[in-house]
Amino acid sequence: MTVRIGVIGTGLIADLAHLPAYAASDAKLVAVCDVVAARSQAAAQKYGAESFYQDYRELLDRNDIDAVSVCVPNHLHHSITIDALRAGKHVLVEKPMAMNLAQAKEMANVADEEGKILMVGFNNRFRSDVVRVRRLFDEGKLGDVYFAKVGYLRRRGYPSGWFTVKDESGGGPIVDIAIHVMDMTRYMVGSPLPVSVTASVSKRFGACPVYSGVWQSSDVRDGLRDGNQFDVEDFGTAWIRFDNGMVMAVETAWSANVERDRVYSDLMGTKAGASIDSYRSVHKKSQWSDDRDAVRLFTETSGFEADAALPCRPVDTHLEEIRHFLNVVEGKAEPITTPHDGLVMQALLDAIYESSKKGKEVSISW
Repeated sequence: MTVRIGVIGTGLIADLAHLPAYAASDAKLVAVCDVVAARSQAAAQKYGAESFYQDYRELLDRNDIDAVSVCVPNHLHHSITIDALRAGKHVLVEKPMAMNLAQAKEMANVADEEGKILMVGFNNRFRSDVVRVRRLFDEGKLGDVYFAKVGYLRRRGYPSGWFTVKDESGGGPIVDIAIHVMDMTRYMVGSPLPVSVTASVSKRFGACPVYSGVWQSSDVRDGLRDGNQFDVEDFGTAWIRFDNGMVMAVETAWSANVERDRVYSDLMGTKAGASIDSYRSVHKKSQWSDDRDAVRLFTETSGFEADAALPCRPVDTHLEEIRHFLNVVEGKAEPITTPHDGLVMQALLDAIYESSKKGKEVSISW
């Protein structure tokens, strides 16, 4: 079976990840769509799509498309995903799932009603180091993991455009990058449910031209807006309690006076600790390419402390994610990421912002 694909939104994440991945797979790229007609046409020509559209509804009206990637700004995830599911398409929607938990629940319910696959783009679950730690956890090698310290920090890495507009993005680095380390860490330790959050988010640098534009959105790149609007946080921290007793401490920033960019997850278990601290596995052009690309284990043997480094190959996580999505659509695999995973992370995001606003711990009910 050749899965026939449509891609809605041909901007930054589509051009960097989804479209190249589909081109490298066995799928057939039938059509692409973008509100900017020239961008849609250029993507069709670059990646060999048969057709291009400016209105996504025209793409969804086609009977020769099995599944779609939804690669639009966050505030459009909800409506376009529901329309796609109602049109009989399987959907891979970029993270975050929606702008709030109510929207995410509606998306999950529609997927269930229509009997269609809905996956959320948590591509870091496909990192080789994450896969390895999950295997160690499943084998019982870590024991009871009771604490995780995680972070996604950029020394200078502001995005621009819709990323920094709250009504379009939903938030700053909490939504944009911290969601990755929170989700991949939760996945590595068996997917416990968060039950309470204490958090603080703030804007410390803001839309300063010296720091902005590193992750430039397509609308700024194409001259559709100046990218100067900035009403989201650029720093956030959270303390999360889970139903199994584990606690997770989170730190994230688009700009911070730290030594280097970091994407890390440190786990403490009763049998062993595990540490992932590699930016290169996410962004291969990073200057950091030493043993930070290994999973580091901390345990004891015969009464002595023992450390180990387990080398892990860098992978194209988006390509692995797309291949998995296609396998799920073809019935060859069960989804690693379910609508429930999207709901969990959406509830967590909502609780982080609520806790910061109220200045106190917020409970999450299941």
